[in-house]
Amino acid sequence: MPLSPGIHEFFLRLFQRYKALVNDPPCRSRANHRGGRILAGAIAVAAGLALAAASGVSHLDSPTGAQEQTIRIQTGMSARHIGEKLAQHGLIRSALLFEWTARIRGLAAELEAGTYQVSGGETTAAILEDLLRAPLEMVRVTLPEGMTRHQTAQLLQRQGLADSSRFLALTEDASLLRQLRVEAENLEGYLYPETYFLDHHATEEEIIRRIVAEFFSAFSDSLYVRLDSVGLSLHQVVTLASIVEREAVVAQERSVIASIFFRRLHLNRRLESCATVEFALGVHKKRLTNADLKVVSPYNTYAHRGLPPGPIGSPGRASIIAALYPAQTEYLYFVARGDGTHSFSRTNREHEAAKRAFKREERRRRTRTN
Repeated sequence: MPLSPGIHEFFLRLFQRYKALVNDPPCRSRANHRGGRILAGAIAVAAGLALAAASGVSHLDSPTGAQEQTIRIQTGMSARHIGEKLAQHGLIRSALLFEWTARIRGLAAELEAGTYQVSGGETTAAILEDLLRAPLEMVRVTLPEGMTRHQTAQLLQRQGLADSSRFLALTEDASLLRQLRVEAENLEGYLYPETYFLDHHATEEEIIRRIVAEFFSAFSDSLYVRLDSVGLSLHQVVTLASIVEREAVVAQERSVIASIFFRRLHLNRRLESCATVEFALGVHKKRLTNADLKVVSPYNTYAHRGLPPGPIGSPGRASIIAALYPAQTEYLYFVARGDGTHSFSRTNREHEAAKRAFKREERRRRTRTN
């Protein structure tokens, strides 16, 4: 029986690994050289035995003839588990062959969760290729920077992807948080803002795992090494970045605003962030009143020194970078100009003057409008 293209490639890659070990053993020392040749010989024997059984393997790769079926691959499933599921549905003859075909070709890590249409009229290798294409019934959803977990839950419910109550309950599930390596009371700040293609049939937990995995993917090792430099834990950096996200509008001001909060922390001064007060109130207001600034909440940074207990939303990468690489400034204050930019000041006197100037300009604009 002739070998199918997928099985032919499987053995070709196995032979190439054998050849590489023979011609370029891992170390030139005599002992390791001998060990490399022994290993290469072992692989050669294995390859020979495999080739001797090629007709049997080719049979395992052949189509089962099963009708096309809808197969759901869940988040976290390995190539082995996917192969077992395909075999259980009669779509392939050998789960082991599927797993090793994926591993030898370096594709095991590229298999993604989703819903797929799979036909038993194809070889195992062809089915593997099908699973590397985009799944069916994917919903495109964008989570904007700065959204709270409540807003995220509502957005996913509007998209028909999740029940907001179940989603929110899971964001507070201590067992799930431990599995996700999030050292916090809830997932506020860790639902990474990004555009996702989510399986319409995914569960709330699967969606959460996907989104949080994106956070840790974005927070790379090069960013982790900055934690010691700024003297904050991961949770504290995410908290500070979430405040920067809500305060900054213009991109180039992010690191400057971060520097102001860092200076205030080091001087043991209150952060006095309006964004944290809005989070405590649970509503966005164009202008906060004096009563608002007195709201009783650990998130009210006008009333409490230091960082709030946790993030006030999900920061994007730019705000995380700003929190890890703050600008070097002497500023302690900033006030919004009304056009998205801010006026920065070193002293309270400068700050009060900037506020008066803004109010005068605002009155002039209203006069011209009227």
